[in-house]
Amino acid sequence: MTMISLHRPLEGEPVLPPITYRTFRTQSRFGAFLSATGLSCEGEDMSARTREGFYADQEAGVVVTATSCDRPLFFPECETLAQFLQMDLVLLRFDPLLGASFDVLMAGSQGWLCDFLAWRRDSGDMWLVPARASGPYFCLNENGLEACEGAPFANGSERYAGIIRAIERPSFDGGF
Repeated sequence: MTMISLHRPLEGEPVLPPITYRTFRTQSRFGAFLSATGLSCEGEDMSARTREGFYADQEAGVVVTATSCDRPLFFPECETLAQFLQMDLVLLRFDPLLGASFDVLMAGSQGWLCDFLAWRRDSGDMWLVPARASGPYFCLNENGLEACEGAPFANGSERYAGIIRAIERPSFDGGF
């Protein structure tokens, strides 16, 4: 029997393990989310980006990664990545029954903001809205991750119509 080392080598081993469990469905949502945010360039090979397991955009100052693990798994690896790159981090968590949810770690912060849902109007920016009624709202686009106090919707029906769970299909196109 072999023992797994808790110490990572200085070179060679990636900080984040590849997406493994429920790989195809998680990768497809990850790729669709990257495309919807506008972070990824059109000329890039999206399949290569999703196989790497994370996407870092230096200009926008944000890292996006994905997993199908439950909270709080994967937090230490993401904290290391965010601290090393000194960028905001968005973690997509995909569950085949509940759909996609997101956790946010702002650059320089010690605490995670958890359980956000994707929200979008047709042809609008991607927003991360709290699953519960209160909390900060985040706009994620090619300029990066911006925290906002106000909601991007006017009422509960607009909120509901714009939420994208991406359970059945890997779409982050928008609601109404």
